[in-house]
Amino acid sequence: MKNFLNRFLSAALLLLLVLSVAGCGPAAPEAPPVQPDTPPAVQDETQPPEDPQPVQPVPEPPAPSEPVEPLSMDDALFIGDSRVTGLMEYSGLNADFFTCEGMSVYNIHDKPLSVPNVGKMTLTELLSNKSYGKIYLMLGINELGYNLDRTINTYSELVNTVRQMQPNATLFIMANLHVTEAMSSSHDYIHNSTIDVFNQRLFQLTDGKTIFYLDVNPEFDDGHGNLAPEYTSDGAHPYAKHYIHWGEWIAMQSAVVIKEE
Repeated sequence: MKNFLNRFLSAALLLLLVLSVAGCGPAAPEAPPVQPDTPPAVQDETQPPEDPQPVQPVPEPPAPSEPVEPLSMDDALFIGDSRVTGLMEYSGLNADFFTCEGMSVYNIHDKPLSVPNVGKMTLTELLSNKSYGKIYLMLGINELGYNLDRTINTYSELVNTVRQMQPNATLFIMANLHVTEAMSSSHDYIHNSTIDVFNQRLFQLTDGKTIFYLDVNPEFDDGHGNLAPEYTSDGAHPYAKHYIHWGEWIAMQSAVVIKEE
């Protein structure tokens, strides 16, 4: 009996060790994991949120007053969760990517990640060792279960860190993509109304001079503020073929918002 108990405890400790190094790490302290979606899924490790308070709506993205050329992504870095992983794998953008499933503002500094054509390093090491002209941030879906003010403050700290370490880069904060109506109405805390409030708070972090806001949702919505079901199989991630359009939109819309500044 004693030997059995020792083996059981050893196995339990090993399991805890494996879980602690999986993915990007825990989303935030004291957050029990919940069910992940099927790959490439949004791996949320959060708790049910308080009801968000509405803020001022985000202005409509500007329409170009004259034709513009899409920006080159050769000097760009994308930072974010599994939807950014999709951009890395399927968009064809020639940029650097610091991304993994489950990434959040709470675990982004926890461990080194493999950056294609650069190497395995932490975000701090990457920002210290290479200069970028453009940096894109897309985080938030894995943080929806936490206190909104706490998350936005942590997001703001990340923005300030990026600005300090890459003062010559133009920063683009990317709105979180909506989920389908079916997922929004059935999930414990991932709701499109909550995503909208979160995105509105992200917009408030921009200044229209060195920090810009990009919201691709109108390209993928169903006309009612939900990700259109024909674009996705799991309710949260576009099919691979749609990341090409998303990448082209990023390059074009980045040029538009900078030109209109």
